[in-house]
Amino acid sequence: MKKIPVAATIAHAYRFAFGQAPTLLRAIWLPLLIQLVVVFFLIKRSALLFAAMQAQDPSATTLIGPVLLLFVPAIILFFVQLTAAMETALGEPPRSWFYFPIGRKMWRLLGGFLTGVFSIIAVALGALLVIWVIAVGLDLLLKAAPGTRPVVAILGGLLVAIYGCGLFFFAIRFLFLLAPSNVSGPTLGVGRAWHLSAGNFWRAFLIVLAILVPLTIIQYAFEAALAGFPPVSRGMSKEAAQAAEMTWRIAEMNAMADRWYLTLPLTGMLMLLQFGAGCAAQAFAYRALTENDASAPIAGG
Repeated sequence: MKKIPVAATIAHAYRFAFGQAPTLLRAIWLPLLIQLVVVFFLIKRSALLFAAMQAQDPSATTLIGPVLLLFVPAIILFFVQLTAAMETALGEPPRSWFYFPIGRKMWRLLGGFLTGVFSIIAVALGALLVIWVIAVGLDLLLKAAPGTRPVVAILGGLLVAIYGCGLFFFAIRFLFLLAPSNVSGPTLGVGRAWHLSAGNFWRAFLIVLAILVPLTIIQYAFEAALAGFPPVSRGMSKEAAQAAEMTWRIAEMNAMADRWYLTLPLTGMLMLLQFGAGCAAQAFAYRALTENDASAPIAGG
């Protein structure tokens, strides 16, 4: 069974993200620019929606529709960029500066991700049913023997932990290699992604951490610079803590919309880095699992 080389994959991901940034920008700049415009209006509409909800304004229901409608083009544009970025990472960059892959390959990629997500949801629902049956049994045990409460509490905590870790396991197995499996082949790639990731969960997990953690830190640092840190809920009632959190969230979104000249460029740079490092890592891992040492090198490698 082949293994993903963790250090080499992470090194290639960042080497590609920075070294091939102009090539990647040429591939995704058009859908990225359109998505940033959509994101701007999504932030403004979401701020209005949350403010109306906090004020218990009846008009809040009329604001839900426009927000949901904006999510549709945002999702489609994301997968247009993902298709172009993955093609570039696999060594097939576009030859034109005006590239907008919204054809069969993009829809197949979107369909593959939806299939993977629905598969995870099916597993989650099945696991919830099993947990419910176990919870009923534990409740009967607790009623029959009240002294077992500490043991029941520990078992309940273990069940919740196992459930969460299990969902994360299935998400990594289904989704980590889905994009390269899909873009490089004629099928949805869900089964192939699951098969290739067998025995590589922890390696894929470390790669995901190495890419997401730095990006998340940068994102939260920028949000904190705009609106400050989230309120500390210590000593507050549940309702007061929720109200403070909502107020801070609204202030954050308004600040992001007002300072769009900072928000949108930084968002664009983060997305460029995310697509570059993420797609390069997945493409490198995919090639490592599917090709021999004599295979053609990966773009930017």
